[in-house]
Amino acid sequence: MPELLIFDTITPQQLSELGGQIAASLNQKQGFRLGESTVVSSYLHRTTYLHPDEIRILVNRDAGMELAHRETPGQIINVEIFHEPAVVKHQPLVKAIEETITAYLGFTGKQDPALDLFQSYAERIHLETGTGSGALIDLIAGSGSAGQAPAKPRRKSHVQFLLDRFATDDLPLIPCLVDAVENGLASQSLEIRKVEKVVHVEKKSRQPAPAYLFGLEPDKFQLWDMATTLTTMLSSPEEVIEFLQAFMPGLFRRKQSLANLRNKHGHMRDFVIGMSNAGLIKRGWFADTLTKEGRELLEFVMLHQRELESQMRKLLRQAPMPSARYRVVRSNRLKSRQKNYTYVSKTTVPLKDAWLGSIAVAETIVQSAKNRFFQKRSIPLLTRDDIRVHQQVMSKPVDVCLVIDGSASMAGPKMKAVWQLAEHLLLATRDRIAVVIFQRRKARVVISFTRNYTRLKLSLRSSMHPNGLTPLADGIVEALQLIKNRHVRNPLLVLITDGVPTFGKWTIDPRKDALRAAGMVPSSRAKLICIGVASNQEFLEELAIQAKGCVYIVDNLNERTTLIEIVRQERKYQTV
Repeated sequence: MPELLIFDTITPQQLSELGGQIAASLNQKQGFRLGESTVVSSYLHRTTYLHPDEIRILVNRDAGMELAHRETPGQIINVEIFHEPAVVKHQPLVKAIEETITAYLGFTGKQDPALDLFQSYAERIHLETGTGSGALIDLIAGSGSAGQAPAKPRRKSHVQFLLDRFATDDLPLIPCLVDAVENGLASQSLEIRKVEKVVHVEKKSRQPAPAYLFGLEPDKFQLWDMATTLTTMLSSPEEVIEFLQAFMPGLFRRKQSLANLRNKHGHMRDFVIGMSNAGLIKRGWFADTLTKEGRELLEFVMLHQRELESQMRKLLRQAPMPSARYRVVRSNRLKSRQKNYTYVSKTTVPLKDAWLGSIAVAETIVQSAKNRFFQKRSIPLLTRDDIRVHQQVMSKPVDVCLVIDGSASMAGPKMKAVWQLAEHLLLATRDRIAVVIFQRRKARVVISFTRNYTRLKLSLRSSMHPNGLTPLADGIVEALQLIKNRHVRNPLLVLITDGVPTFGKWTIDPRKDALRAAGMVPSSRAKLICIGVASNQEFLEELAIQAKGCVYIVDNLNERTTLIEIVRQERKYQTV
């Protein structure tokens, strides 16, 4: 009999409370992360091969309706225990689950009548692994299709339970089932996979329109999907090409060393495992190499590089809702001084009581056609409601200088989020963008204020490689000097860092030097905002007090959408 560890470490009351927590999440139509490896919800779960540790709960895909063909949502609970990709033998798990249910009935005092309750659970629990699936009662009996081994065992990364019509009183059984599976996986020498993040999203329907526009054959749609996903994660098709070429067979055919890739993209183990699961990379004892499918993807990306760049620019122009939380811990609403610059642009508005300007002919004709259709006019007359006129809109430009921590801790997704923030601001606004990076022992200007997207993109990728110490004081001074020497309009300094200064500028105390540098900001024409994480919140608050600026604390610096939202909010206030 397997070790039923959960019954040795928990009381019936604690188990009942855990079931109540699961019930509360399900009632709120939310997923529940149980332990390190398990996700529980009423919906389908998905992972991506690029982020196997991130579980996406598809809130518009009910598990019962999609997997069990139920007409009413909420009848099936989906429980998935994640582990390393492997072929999991289902027979040992079935035996462990059978013994666990029996022990659970005795542990909770539901033993009488044990046979009826056990059979009820066994009929309502569906188990699926790579070697067998079906109702638990059929798997125990070894009868029917469920008891037969599939023609080809499948490597999977999770064990799945579908629980049918589980009431609130039944939910405490879920942690016991998970414990039995985790012990069963350990007995097969398999490691569970830690779930780092759970995200609730809506599953969007497939939109192959861009592929049609590029003249792709139907069998190339999957390549297009993989190419766009990799481009999004690695920030550009050039980065995708560079990454894939690093896994070309033969050392002399590789254009980039794996060490350089790790310096640029951070820890790549999970990323490479995901690529291997997708069949793009073959793992080897001495080196990982591209498979035939991987080489096809590389050729596809090189052939459609321009289309992928266009798609990436379209994505970067958008301002999506932030996927992570942030909070303002200190706000000083001082605007940058000397706002003597404005933009004048035209927009169209309906004609009001007074004549506001010249008539917008094209927009008036379009509106007239719409109104005629919806109001079912028989005669094509132009009415007052159809008329659109031009109106001038005044806006104030903001020149944004990103002051970026380039120390080693910023490698990987954090630095890519910064790249995408800079590109979004340039593509979606009229701002001029400058980037200053501080690393090793000094700061330097990556690119001065510009509206040239190509220059910005090339400068970011060729000059920003995280490494070394954190000379924050020099970074602030360099940014202020750049503003002083340039014809800058309403400057906004955006400091992004995940740590505290580790190298000084004037003394051997880097914190003291950084606070001294921040004290120079109020006398300049700039406004400073600091974006950091909880671990450096106290220092950033001190820094903001000296600079008379604001502090934003985020869950992590990996999320470009959160950084974009923060800077957009500050820009909005600056231009009021």
